[in-house]
Amino acid sequence: MKRNLILFILSLASIVSLLGCHAGGNAPFINKEQQMEPVIAEGLPQIKVSGGTKFKGHFFISFPFTKNLIMMDGRGNIIWSKHEPLPEGIHAGLWDFKKHNIGGQIYYSYHDHIISNDNYGLLGFGPGERVILDANFNEIKRITFEQSDVTEKGHPVDGHDFLMIDLDHYILSGYIKKTVNNIPNLSQNSSVVFSYLQEVQNGAVIWDWKSIDYPELYALSVTDADQNANDFENANTDAPDYVHFNSMRINADGNLVCSFRHLNSIICLDRYSKNNQILWKLSGKGDEFHLNEDEKSSCQHYAVIDNDYISIFDNGNKLRNTHIRTYKLNMGNKTAKVKTYTVPGKFSSACGSAQRIYGETYVIGWGITNKDAVCMSVYDFATNNELMSLTLAMPQNYTYRCVYYE
Repeated sequence: MKRNLILFILSLASIVSLLGCHAGGNAPFINKEQQMEPVIAEGLPQIKVSGGTKFKGHFFISFPFTKNLIMMDGRGNIIWSKHEPLPEGIHAGLWDFKKHNIGGQIYYSYHDHIISNDNYGLLGFGPGERVILDANFNEIKRITFEQSDVTEKGHPVDGHDFLMIDLDHYILSGYIKKTVNNIPNLSQNSSVVFSYLQEVQNGAVIWDWKSIDYPELYALSVTDADQNANDFENANTDAPDYVHFNSMRINADGNLVCSFRHLNSIICLDRYSKNNQILWKLSGKGDEFHLNEDEKSSCQHYAVIDNDYISIFDNGNKLRNTHIRTYKLNMGNKTAKVKTYTVPGKFSSACGSAQRIYGETYVIGWGITNKDAVCMSVYDFATNNELMSLTLAMPQNYTYRCVYYE
């Protein structure tokens, strides 16, 4: 009897050890806040965790080219995860994994890239559906575009970002291909891919925006990340992705602050108007805040509102050097106070995120990192110390974003 008990204990310890080494680095435990055992999906990418934090919330990690999601606590323990296998040679992801607190009710969401949808041959476009989960990670809803004068009902959405105001009120993003004839100084019609944003409430479109309504944006397009981004003559592509939307946030005025990677610009859109919707532009060729060239972003992927600041993950494709930048805007005289943070040697050519947690401590998702396999860092710029990092065993897995929620 005693021998059997010893064997049982050794066997149980072995199982726990195997689970702990799977991806999170520590043995799993019951999440006392949610009273749930960890969900560690088979097939997750192998990740090594170094260091740790005392953060009480969770990191949300998504992947653009593999169907994986990871929710991890501040010490590197996996709390919940998801993996879907893909056919050999097929690349599709589960993007933009996030948490929503709607009046005290918790929801989660992610973007499911549906590989049968036409992505116009663009690597940075994964058309699909926004999946909404309840507090227990049960799927309750899938969202696509509603009928409008731009799209038919059910048209696939893009995975770069999604804002949920409540369960039946949200803002969607998408890319749409169209032939246009309003490009200045171009005599021929041109096929382009444009950004389309749609706000939906109770199944009805209450506001939308499309970049082709603003022909001044064509001249602001740059080729720092995509050499065909402004190929309006369609010499090399019939799908020039000339603005490339990648994030949005609602500011204190209720307007939408958006990042456009191929404009090197953050643009504020008026959510209360159907015309003349561009309120201001920060960085890029159309910058209105008198930034010098060293203060401008290059192919930024993520812009968030942090109190009085706009914080961005600046990929820095132009000089192949990635930064985190903060801008405090003065709307009266159209100036900006700029602060730049850099982790030496880091360059992310695409994807990525940066989010201030407190002081000068940021959680950074490194996206398509080009010099090492570190996919996430918690970095204290006040002391220049990396508090925590995640390293991918297979760097080609990459991450889309790594963000934190309490």
